[in-house]
Amino acid sequence: MKKLLAFLICLQIFKPTFAQNNSFNSEQMQAEVKQGIKQAYNASVRIIAYNTESQKGVGGHFSGVVVDRKGHILTAGHAITPNAIYLVTFTDGRQVRAKGLGVINSNSVDAAMLVITDKGKWPSANMGWSSILENNVPCLSIACPSSLGFNNPTVRFGYIYNKLHENGYIQSTCLMEPGDSGGPLFDLNGRVIGIHSRIRDAQADNFETPIDVFRKYWTALQFPEIHTAFIPEDKFSPDKKAELKPVPEMVELISSFKTQDSEFQKTVFAVKDSVLKASILSTLVNLKGLVSESDLKGKSFFISKSSEISEHPLIEVVSGKFVSAKVISRDEKNDLVLLGVSMEIKGGVDLQPINADSVSFPEFGNFLISPRPQKDGIMSVLGNRFLAIPKSPAAFLGVGVNFNIDTQQIVVTALYSEGTNVKAANVKEGENDIEIGDVLTSINNEPILTVDGLSKELSKYDINQSVSLQYTKKSGSAHTKDIVLKHYYVAPNSSFDHFIEGKSQRRDNFKEALVHDGKLKPADCGGPLYGTNGKFYGINIARFSRTTSLAIPAKVIVQFVKESKIIL
Repeated sequence: MKKLLAFLICLQIFKPTFAQNNSFNSEQMQAEVKQGIKQAYNASVRIIAYNTESQKGVGGHFSGVVVDRKGHILTAGHAITPNAIYLVTFTDGRQVRAKGLGVINSNSVDAAMLVITDKGKWPSANMGWSSILENNVPCLSIACPSSLGFNNPTVRFGYIYNKLHENGYIQSTCLMEPGDSGGPLFDLNGRVIGIHSRIRDAQADNFETPIDVFRKYWTALQFPEIHTAFIPEDKFSPDKKAELKPVPEMVELISSFKTQDSEFQKTVFAVKDSVLKASILSTLVNLKGLVSESDLKGKSFFISKSSEISEHPLIEVVSGKFVSAKVISRDEKNDLVLLGVSMEIKGGVDLQPINADSVSFPEFGNFLISPRPQKDGIMSVLGNRFLAIPKSPAAFLGVGVNFNIDTQQIVVTALYSEGTNVKAANVKEGENDIEIGDVLTSINNEPILTVDGLSKELSKYDINQSVSLQYTKKSGSAHTKDIVLKHYYVAPNSSFDHFIEGKSQRRDNFKEALVHDGKLKPADCGGPLYGTNGKFYGINIARFSRTTSLAIPAKVIVQFVKESKIIL
């Protein structure tokens, strides 16, 4: 034990000082990413079917990009219908109507076009050239994943993984999910080089329709019809000056930030539940200036993910060496837990000077690192502003839902059992109770037009409050049921969620969360999130979806500590 204490006391206080990797100019890359976002972001739009009678958007959202001042929007062929009317939302909140034009949707082509029918001036992005792309060229996704349910698109960063897959698509590492369909893939000059089409379970399997497909069929796509027979092709020649230089370092980007990652690693420790034996991460924090000096002497403090920690956690302070920790305080709303150990470990994240209360647009695309003990950290980029993550129908209502494109209805797809450690039952209780296949029509007498709308209505209520749900059986009979909001266990389903690693069990109902595209596993949560310049952004709290990981912002962490009573 004395040797262990000596080692811990010798750890230096966390003061990041970083040197540039000579083989890779990360500062230049960072500047190019941010410039590309600046040029392309406002042209990326969110699209939803428009009900002309109710004059509201209905169903599920998808994405697109405006590519000229006439208001032509490129999107995915599987998302639209010719001559149908759609509601288009720009990043500044403006909403306009658009009409579906040509559609090509086959095994090798997934392309469609809309045109804005309202009068106005629209931000637009230039089209690049996909035929001159090379593997390892950096790229950006700016689209609207349905899991987040927000109008503003989210940024993701990656590179061309396969410049021309055997099925005719581009393959990139920019993560996508349902809702991103039709969204743009940009080069770092802000030019469209692909349109999001489809995914597979592996996170590297993100397939894009090459932008040259739209160039080839530009004339045909102007006409509102589904093209299935021979399609006339337009002639075009790629601009050789638009060739993009591959960046081999993209494959292992974290290797270019070894100095930073090594420093950040000193603040992250594994923590395991002594009962459940589950292991996640925790963040060593320096509470000097926030609590009394007498409460800090001879002690160390960690913050982690509360829902994964029982009353008897163990922290791995040195490889293979665990010590018992005491639960000091919990913040259930933000899923945080403050832990203490009776030994002094120098260093930790200095929380006292933190006062940032927001994230601004110029920060979008900032490189981030999620360090891990004894292994490389995970690179990501800042994808959006602080977002409120609403309650999901599955986790808080016990009802899984989806929008049926054919019937234009919100359909029940699963039922879940109450509790956090029991398997979903998927059974109804009474003869007329909700069951799989029923159609949800309204909540609290407000029509349910979108899955997003259902989640946002649920978020108005706290746990143990009830909501009134109206639904229709297959027989056509209408029913009403009052349901108390509780915690329901939603079993992981990798085939449905479209990525093998899976989501965190507790991942929503946060008032404020920071969004990034780190490929975290649920076991990677609880650790810190840093900018490559050493800025502490917060603590990773959940793998939210295929595209998104969430972190609780640093300002919320500080407030949690201030409200905690430090007693060991």
